[in-house]
Amino acid sequence: MPASVWRRRARALLSVDHPQPEVRTRATNALVVLAGVFLVGLVSTVPLFFTPGGAVAGVTCGLVTLVALGSGALIRSGHVDIGLAVFFLALMVGNLAAFLVGNDARLTSVYLVIPVAIAGVTLPFFGTAIVTTAAVAMSIWGTLSYPSTDPAVSAPEIITAGLIVMLAVLVTSLLGGWGQRREAVRADKSARRASELAEGLRITNTELEDRVVQRTEELQYALARQETLVGELAELSVRDSLTGLHNRRHADDELPRLVAAGERYGQSLSLAIADLDHFKEVNDRYSYTVGDQVLQAFARILAETARSSDLVARYGGEEFLLVMPQTGLEHGTLVCQRLRESVAAHPWNDIAPGLRVTVSVGVADSGQSTGLLTLVSAADMALHEAKRSGRDRVVAWPSGERRTPLTPTD
Repeated sequence: MPASVWRRRARALLSVDHPQPEVRTRATNALVVLAGVFLVGLVSTVPLFFTPGGAVAGVTCGLVTLVALGSGALIRSGHVDIGLAVFFLALMVGNLAAFLVGNDARLTSVYLVIPVAIAGVTLPFFGTAIVTTAAVAMSIWGTLSYPSTDPAVSAPEIITAGLIVMLAVLVTSLLGGWGQRREAVRADKSARRASELAEGLRITNTELEDRVVQRTEELQYALARQETLVGELAELSVRDSLTGLHNRRHADDELPRLVAAGERYGQSLSLAIADLDHFKEVNDRYSYTVGDQVLQAFARILAETARSSDLVARYGGEEFLLVMPQTGLEHGTLVCQRLRESVAAHPWNDIAPGLRVTVSVGVADSGQSTGLLTLVSAADMALHEAKRSGRDRVVAWPSGERRTPLTPTD
């Protein structure tokens, strides 16, 4: 049978399942020592019968050997203290019976070294003290009360007793030391395993922390991106997809605020409505694609003409809105005139040969207005007047009490 199999079986026989490490160590030592006692007993029992006056000692040794086997079974089942108590009681009673029955203590003092040696590696301090005290007392009392008489202790008997005691003490100390080393190795393995687990836990925690930091950064980036996309979506919802200008929804939301601010602070506000002349003919004659390009080009011209503080929007179809805060009617008219001239001078031939585009603009101010509707109505009437009077011109129409448009400019 391979040595590894024997080692596994030996470890199985010497293993004790107990939650307390100190008890588990004592139990392992006890099993190792009792195994040694059993082996020493098997070897020593027969020679004792052949020594002078050794029959009683041989019987005692045989009984103690059997008790050692039973005590080991008790210890393996988890009854450590009970198994050790039975063993030491049998050992001490056996020594006592040896000289009481034989009426001769003979070498009892020598044999009582054995329980003291075994107690040192199997019992706690208090138990070792009890066994040692009992052994010393029994040795002194037995030797004095039952001295060796007939026959006297012979040299072979002394040699045999000495060898047995030496063998028992040697086996006890070696096996006890082996058991302690085994537990020390086991403790070292447990410590290393605990250290490995702690290091693994530390590495895992570090990885988790890194992942948390990474996920946090990713989440922050995602949230920032979401905010950006929401902002872009909100901006797109108020932008005209073709021209990129603000759409009518945005204009309808902003106009009341701008007009109310102008009225609150007593500031003029000019509102212009621009309409591309004969735009339907552009679509019909040149195609809708050309028409879209015209709208995009006009939107660029309008945006370049306006200030950053102005509101520029595509109000519907070919109609555009320009709102100029803090601007009177005269200055607003000049701005619209520059817009008209820029449109007329633009190289529309680059889009389509023979293409010519003009714009009509109606402009009104809020200097004497009674509200937003009046302002928009005045600008709309001015635009109609520009269309009616020949197109490609700017008509200014005050939104106050006067209902007569100013002279158109072309």
